[in-house]
Amino acid sequence: MELNNDKIDLAFRNSYALLVNGEEATDIISSREGYFIHHPARPITPEHIEDMLEYFSSRDEFEKCIKLKEILGK
Repeated sequence: MELNNDKIDLAFRNSYALLVNGEEATDIISSREGYFIHHPARPITPEHIEDMLEYFSSRDEFEKCIKLKEILGK
């Protein structure tokens, strides 16, 4: 299955929702498509957070970047 840009965007937003908003993976999967940039049953690594930071920065979503930097301790 090929991922399009909408699904890639959704994957980043879903992983962000898990990390920052404390949403549950099962809730995300049942309410919208269950794409993530990481395996949702495993912890999000600093590398995943760096990927999210780069992604949201490229989309000028700086509020998200601030929260991600706080989590990374930057």
